[in-house]
Amino acid sequence: MKKILLLSNRLPYPPTSGGAVKRWKVVEYLSKHYDLGIATVLAETDPVYVDEFTSKIKLSHFYGEVLDRKRNVGNLLLSYLHGMPLSYYRNYSLSLNKHVHQVAENYDALLLDSSLMFPYVPRDCPRPVFLHEHNAEYVIWRRFCGIEKNVLKKIILLLEARRIRNAERNCCKASCTIFAAPNDIESLIKLGVPEEKFIETYHLGNEEHLDLSDIAFQGTEKALLFVGTPAWEPNLDGLIWFISRVWDTLKARHPDLTFFVVGRQPGTRLRNLVRDRTDIRLTGFVEDLEPYYSRCRVFVAPLRFGGGMKVKIIDAMCRGIPVVTTTMGAEGLGVEDGVHLSVSDTVDKMAAATCELLQNERTWTSIRDRSRTLAREKYRWDRVFFNLESGIRSCLEPEDRQAP
Repeated sequence: MKKILLLSNRLPYPPTSGGAVKRWKVVEYLSKHYDLGIATVLAETDPVYVDEFTSKIKLSHFYGEVLDRKRNVGNLLLSYLHGMPLSYYRNYSLSLNKHVHQVAENYDALLLDSSLMFPYVPRDCPRPVFLHEHNAEYVIWRRFCGIEKNVLKKIILLLEARRIRNAERNCCKASCTIFAAPNDIESLIKLGVPEEKFIETYHLGNEEHLDLSDIAFQGTEKALLFVGTPAWEPNLDGLIWFISRVWDTLKARHPDLTFFVVGRQPGTRLRNLVRDRTDIRLTGFVEDLEPYYSRCRVFVAPLRFGGGMKVKIIDAMCRGIPVVTTTMGAEGLGVEDGVHLSVSDTVDKMAAATCELLQNERTWTSIRDRSRTLAREKYRWDRVFFNLESGIRSCLEPEDRQAP
């Protein structure tokens, strides 16, 4: 059995968000087919889940280290001194690096769960390096820069986007195989990375939603639903934009409308924005989303920047709750506006699209049915695992590689 050491910037558990679901699914699969070891950065909240995580899967080795390095001016300056982008520096520990170098020689390959872990790869590494790229990181920063109004912040973001672009290019070129979503593959190829290195992968959600019966329009309330971690900057920016710009228009047309924002760590900015509103409810983390899916009539994902595939949208499509999102939110999903979901990038269009779904049962039902059909046809975990296995074998066992 081949031995793989996975390097992650977060504990792959619990699977409570898009990236976490993908990490958990990949780790769960690898642990059944390879001798798997893990070295990971731990967020402050991760240690309480370590025992539960390690009890659920078979690992030959586990090492985790808590690292809480804030995104602030001081660490930005230190990142320049260390010669790496801020997001890379925030996930870098000398002691974890030492540990990786000590154990890496015992493995046949390294698997990086994000290019942020590239600084841990030993120089002139003699074994294959696989990269699981959750997002094209430089694209997120470049898009963030594009919507920033403050000139100083805009310059800082532009410089970070360039630094990340260079670091990401180096990581991709050092990797033998790169697993990424189709839209991210396009962005990374633009960095000069050979196309043949890439294998498509998808960030999927809970496909068990597809086994549940259809939600009926008449069984729902006039309510909107957002699911995601509000502390993640693309989510926070989109929610603030939606509540500040779109919500009042919707309320003028539907005074009885309610908005549920489901996700851990809403944060001070969002709490302050909705503090005096009884019609916008920040629920915090919810273990079971089904009561919200079956209750709310429309799922909204007003994302203005970001990257990768949006698991929150795929989950809503699987469950059959019609989605209103932006071009950014629909990126890479292979969907058609007005058929599988509604795509709107302006205040007026998003308000109109949301109102249409709130009041038109025929439109609502059509999108429900077509989105679930697309999810059944395209978004299944077995295809993800097949591509993962194919990519690993292409480097470890090239003679055994099979065509899809």
